[in-house]
Amino acid sequence: MFDIISPYFDEVVTATLGGFIGWFFTRKRQNVDIKTTEIENDSKLVGLYKDALDDLPARYEERYKHLEEMSKNIEALFEKKEQVLLQEIAYQKKQVALYKKMYDDKVKEFNKYKREHP
Repeated sequence: MFDIISPYFDEVVTATLGGFIGWFFTRKRQNVDIKTTEIENDSKLVGLYKDALDDLPARYEERYKHLEEMSKNIEALFEKKEQVLLQEIAYQKKQVALYKKMYDDKVKEFNKYKREHP
């Protein structure tokens, strides 16, 4: 069995040794390439965060203006509602005065009727 493998032994050793030497000398370059790729990816990520943070004040200002506008609209709505309720109160007071006058008139009329018809 060794006789079958022995003519190819030199080639196997040469290929293995060549592969090892190639790996040994290129591993540093691969590590540098990996580090460079990691640094580029980190740089891109930092760029994305920077863009997001640079855009943040504009978005914040836009949201703040929107909330301020909504607050003013709500305030105006409550003021109008207050006016309507005050008008309703004034109307109800007039109605109470009217019904009280009508009641007093009816009581007077009834008392007059009682005096005239004993």
